[in-house]
Amino acid sequence: MYVYNGKLGYYNYAKDECITVVFPAGFGLEDPVCAYWQWTEDAKGNRKANECQLGVINSVTKTARGYQFVFAFDYYFFEGGVSADLKTVLVTMREPRTYSSSPQITLQLQLSDVCCVPSTEVFTGKLNFLDYAVDEMITLVIPNGIANGEPVGMYWEWTKDGQDRPKQNHCVNGTFRGVVSTGGETKGTFDDGYYTYQAVILSDDQHATLHMRNPDNEQAHAKKALILRYGTGTDNGIFLVREMLTKHLGFDTDDVEMLYFNDEPKGKPGVRSDGQAAPTVSNFKSKFTTLIAGAGGPGDVRFLYVDTHGTIRPNPDGSGEPDGIDHGWTMAEDDEGMRKEIVYDNWLALTINTYLKAGVNLTILTSSCMGGGMLDTDTATAGVLLAGCHETQFNVKSLRTKDGMVDPWMYAVVSVIKNQVKRKRGVPTYVALFDDAKKYIKALIDGGAIGEKYKGPSSNELEPIARDQDLNTSHQDPQLVFYDGYFDPDAERFLFPFVGPRAGNAEGESARFPKDQYPHGEL
Repeated sequence: MYVYNGKLGYYNYAKDECITVVFPAGFGLEDPVCAYWQWTEDAKGNRKANECQLGVINSVTKTARGYQFVFAFDYYFFEGGVSADLKTVLVTMREPRTYSSSPQITLQLQLSDVCCVPSTEVFTGKLNFLDYAVDEMITLVIPNGIANGEPVGMYWEWTKDGQDRPKQNHCVNGTFRGVVSTGGETKGTFDDGYYTYQAVILSDDQHATLHMRNPDNEQAHAKKALILRYGTGTDNGIFLVREMLTKHLGFDTDDVEMLYFNDEPKGKPGVRSDGQAAPTVSNFKSKFTTLIAGAGGPGDVRFLYVDTHGTIRPNPDGSGEPDGIDHGWTMAEDDEGMRKEIVYDNWLALTINTYLKAGVNLTILTSSCMGGGMLDTDTATAGVLLAGCHETQFNVKSLRTKDGMVDPWMYAVVSVIKNQVKRKRGVPTYVALFDDAKKYIKALIDGGAIGEKYKGPSSNELEPIARDQDLNTSHQDPQLVFYDGYFDPDAERFLFPFVGPRAGNAEGESARFPKDQYPHGEL
């Protein structure tokens, strides 16, 4: 096993980009070879798109100076060779149609192992660390699994390093220590003499998370979440959301806290059997405040999912939103859960504006009735709200699954993320997710998978049809609510650290999609 790292230049598509090439077995004919790099801008116009290629060595010739070889991927192929001491690889990248080529690429040996059995695992993703690494590709190479004393390599380029130099490669070659395995996950720590890293291989063996910390205890982008369910049944929706976070969006399981009852028998205290706290108002207020106050600033991500009944009341002093209505989430009053208490949107807004630092991505997903009103727009409030329905409507858990009835909106969001990652299309922007989730729900309705009480979108989603209280039915028009100075939903990706220069500041005008999504004449 041999790992090499260097710089790739390929026309305007790759300008001085970090490239890592892995030979898992060696340099024999038909031996596997993998290459990982980031496009400056790919052929579709996507900036900083990760590229992961797997191929084989198609031809190899031993010479006095080493080995000469050709290896091919799906489209591009590389010609070159490795020196006799195996410390340097010189290759040229070509494309078959025009045979155009890159300048010669020099790759230096980073890791090697005499083992010729291809057991190496490679994980790729995006690194955000303060202002030094912004949406940069990172490649984690684990030759022999996570175990104490086993080698590990990790490679990326700084957007701008500590000496203000752009696009400097950073290569980490170390060994694991402090390895522990719990709940199907394996964690190991390593360092490069300055930064300390913890890699976690998740239970599916297909995904990993990485935590990075400097001596000042500043961390790579920290993602933390709070999930709450109360009074809406005991389906597995909250666990689907947790799985989405930990398997596809880079959240560590230890950083996803959950408040729920395993069972809510009628007229009896709620049952908690997983060691979790109860979904009470006091627990929620304490944990939500801690969640957002603990975010350090740009690069951090905070996520809240609430699955509970929504409610409204006239604003008690007439100083609330223009419609004079306060919106709220129903939660338990105490640990038994037999009495209810409300958290209103004005408390949520005050807490966010008091404790959330500028630059933090705060995203709220809710399945609750009247959910579109939970991000208070009377004053500029940081955050992004993805609600399953307009504040004049109620939501219904009416999607039939093997585990019972679940909320179509939550299920659509989770499914879109899962499908995008599975097809290697990357995590979508907020607008793409919003639009695709609505399309997913329409397909479910058309396929007869959703019950009749869920009436789906209004005939004109710009004019949501209010719930019919007498017939206990309602349309559902999902809402994306934010302040336009907070972020650009067409550019920022779902639950990623913000990349916009002023993203994360609560300013500008209140925006609500779909109402403000297009000029009305286009609809």
